[in-house]
Amino acid sequence: MDFQTVISDEYARLKGNSILSFLLDCLRGGRRKQIERELSTPEFQTYTKLIFSNQLSFTYMVVQFLWPQIVRSAVDGGMSDMEASGIYRNYILKAQQAKSVQALLDLHQQVFLEYAGNVALAQEDKSYSPLVRKCHHYIKEHLYDSLTVSEIAEALHFSRSHLSHAYKRETGETLSDRIRKERISAAMQLLEHTSLTLNDIGQKLGFSSQSHFTDIFRREMRITPHQYRLKPKSQT
Repeated sequence: MDFQTVISDEYARLKGNSILSFLLDCLRGGRRKQIERELSTPEFQTYTKLIFSNQLSFTYMVVQFLWPQIVRSAVDGGMSDMEASGIYRNYILKAQQAKSVQALLDLHQQVFLEYAGNVALAQEDKSYSPLVRKCHHYIKEHLYDSLTVSEIAEALHFSRSHLSHAYKRETGETLSDRIRKERISAAMQLLEHTSLTLNDIGQKLGFSSQSHFTDIFRREMRITPHQYRLKPKSQT
């Protein structure tokens, strides 16, 4: 390796560290749009490729080093350890199956964006009252059960009508709306990160049938689950 290459590699490393620090700071703040802008800059693309090199095995080692830092920043930003770790495991499995450096680079960007979106949601939740936060926590913990508003009310020791009214007054949406949105969000994760069939995903999330799942998903996302699964991740 000649002197010029050493200088270029060192500059790329330092510049890359500066960009990484900026991205992690944005992540802790849940600033997804700012991360999107940074990831699309020619500068980010150039230095990332220099740092990751053209060797698949080396690039995989780099993501193994970088992604835990992203997880820690997401937890610092307000995500739960369990949720952050679950996303990390999904992406590591995808990284292990990657066949090219570009595939790993694409995953690297997706990791940043997914964590930033989740941090933003976690920080938004902090602005609500303890009662609403308890509702949100219960919904997340029981998404794969036969979840109903009556069940949530009973678990939190409120009447169904009182809880429904208090929740809507504070959030502007019904508890049923929230349950549906959380289920669709979970369905999106399963569509992206697993090979489960649409019928299996629908059953797993408590939809009465595959057609019911498809109808609700299309109503929320303006696209069918099958179309969502086929969509390039940069467009989702």
